[in-house]
Amino acid sequence: MNSRWIVPLLVLLFLLDTTVVPWLIPTSMYGRIAPHFVFVAALYAGLYANRHAALFIGLIFGLLQDITFYGHMLGVHTLLMGSIAYLAGLLFEGKRVSMFAALFVIALGCFLYDAAAYGIYRAFRVTHEPFEFVLLHSIAPSLFLQTGFALAVYVPARRLFEPKETRADEEE
Repeated sequence: MNSRWIVPLLVLLFLLDTTVVPWLIPTSMYGRIAPHFVFVAALYAGLYANRHAALFIGLIFGLLQDITFYGHMLGVHTLLMGSIAYLAGLLFEGKRVSMFAALFVIALGCFLYDAAAYGIYRAFRVTHEPFEFVLLHSIAPSLFLQTGFALAVYVPARRLFEPKETRADEEE
């Protein structure tokens, strides 16, 4: 794992999540698509580095996201990012993860993240929309964006988070 590049890249991804990508989203989809590129990076950390790195990334950037955007309920995104990234790392700890399995886990993690956030907000009466509406109009488009991003950065993320010993064994 090349740790000197991880923090600057995660900060860059957070800035892309919050500044650049919302400008690129079409006007008709604005407010419905939520990019979570840092969460995708936390899932990659869980799959290819270790679960503790994924937990740390999820907690730090989830808290940063909570403070920056979701002031009405702090801790929801911190809890969800950290725990889902940790579970992804726990699920595949010590195992070789293929591209298909990684994309499936990332898609499942993003779905669970958005669905659990909706469930928490619904339980505390922050939102009142039915789940079917949120699923079709917010969760599904966001899921496609996250999965497309995960596919686009698969090779660089794997090289960044995989230990050097594993890569050396593959090349031989």
